[in-house]
Amino acid sequence: MSLDELRENCNQSINNLFEKYNDNTYILGRINRHIVNYLPNILDNELKNHNKRIERNSFLSNEQNLFIHIFLNNNKFYYLQSSGFFYEYFNKKYNIVNDDDVIHKLLSSISKERILLQWKYKTKLNVLKLIKERSLFSSIPESRTIQNVINVLYPSIFTTKNITKYFLTIIGDNILKKSNNIIFIVNQKNKKILIDLDNIGSVSIGVTNISHNFMTRYHENHSHENYRLIKMNDNVSNDLWIENLKKYGLDIICVAAHYSNRHINSDNYLDTKSDEDLKNYSYYLKNIKQDEIIKNFCNICLEKVSGEKIMEWKNLHFIWKQYLSSLSIPNVIYSNTLKTILKGIYDYNEINDSFNSITSKYLPIESDFIQFWNTTISISYNLEEDVEAEIELDELCMLFKYWVKQNTEIVLSSGNITEDNVHTILKHFFPNVNILEDKYVLNISCNLWDKNNDINNSLNFMKNKIYNLPLISFDEIYNNYYIFCNTNSYKFIVSMRYFEKNLLFHLKDFIVYGEFIQTKWFIPLNI
Repeated sequence: MSLDELRENCNQSINNLFEKYNDNTYILGRINRHIVNYLPNILDNELKNHNKRIERNSFLSNEQNLFIHIFLNNNKFYYLQSSGFFYEYFNKKYNIVNDDDVIHKLLSSISKERILLQWKYKTKLNVLKLIKERSLFSSIPESRTIQNVINVLYPSIFTTKNITKYFLTIIGDNILKKSNNIIFIVNQKNKKILIDLDNIGSVSIGVTNISHNFMTRYHENHSHENYRLIKMNDNVSNDLWIENLKKYGLDIICVAAHYSNRHINSDNYLDTKSDEDLKNYSYYLKNIKQDEIIKNFCNICLEKVSGEKIMEWKNLHFIWKQYLSSLSIPNVIYSNTLKTILKGIYDYNEINDSFNSITSKYLPIESDFIQFWNTTISISYNLEEDVEAEIELDELCMLFKYWVKQNTEIVLSSGNITEDNVHTILKHFFPNVNILEDKYVLNISCNLWDKNNDINNSLNFMKNKIYNLPLISFDEIYNNYYIFCNTNSYKFIVSMRYFEKNLLFHLKDFIVYGEFIQTKWFIPLNI
């Protein structure tokens, strides 16, 4: 309202009063007295009080701003809409905090200062509003936090710090939902690690499936341009990983988001920060065409020869998978597609499904192992009269090497085979074989080694030694078995696992206290 309008209103009000009390000299006198004697003093006091309130509010506002600035600087609280959680970055670690704890700390700080007690509620609302506007992913972790996260992932999961930082940037991109169509190929053995990380993300930040673009298989319907490779260790301790996730899971997520913010995206990290080895490996499928991969395979692994030398398709396909494995790249060409392309390069025999006049220096150990398997291994299932058969991968290596020495006139390889070789061969050539925990091959026996007979012989040997003892532990029996085998120059010794399985099967009626055998299970030989 303008000054003239205010003046007009006042004049109109006074005129209305004079007209109302026109015949009442007493009231007219009081009106005059109030306007002339009281109103100036009242207005002076109101002006003074108004100025004091302005000064007080200005002071409290400045104090409030200062308090908020100091409080938020000293107490690194954050918030996420996706989870509805408050977070605190304290002592180099991120933690989820209860909103009541945030409010309690805030009100305690206000009360301690005392200046803002009159504005306690107002200050609380302002601070909470600012915290809710401060995203967890805007925080910048300190170097100690970043180093702790890197130590969790390297070297247990990744072979270099560079790959570790690349992985964190990828996860950060996914958390922040940066739009791209990139797909990352990892080994099937690593899927559990990513599932566990997904679970932590869902529980702690309300973001599901943060590893959604990690795949264990190649699909031809995706463009090579969009594929990236990332190498992770195969043998990761699941117990250690779960323990570290419980302790550092939220730290991993926050550092990942920080790396994504810092490096823009994972491709930019490769282009600007990574070493050439990592860059070339990750971009392998992006930079090489399908026919080039096959050409390199043929040049390195296959050799044309004269004569009637043939190579069965299953063997050639095995060499192909071994070649890819040596490069740590996925099977990027479907087997039918590969076979069709190779038919255009080499002479193919449809009848026996083989390629003519080619050989490979990488085949002998595989073909020899298959011959060893076919001539010495028997498959049996759930034999009621005996303990379930099994042979460990390292035992198969040992048996194969022994078989090679006994058959030097028919084998081509030196017998130098590893557990990984055996596992790969079995998965490819004998897919129906059951392998437990990537270590135990179930329901098989070898005619080179009668495990149960060796154990029975050792137990008979022990009868004269222990018949006068009421109990004997599994460990003692196994130690006696071990001594018996060495004394009698047995070539092979069963593992403690299999030995215990044998005892639990054959002597179950004499087992007490979990791991003790009652010695009444036998009749001593010399009594």
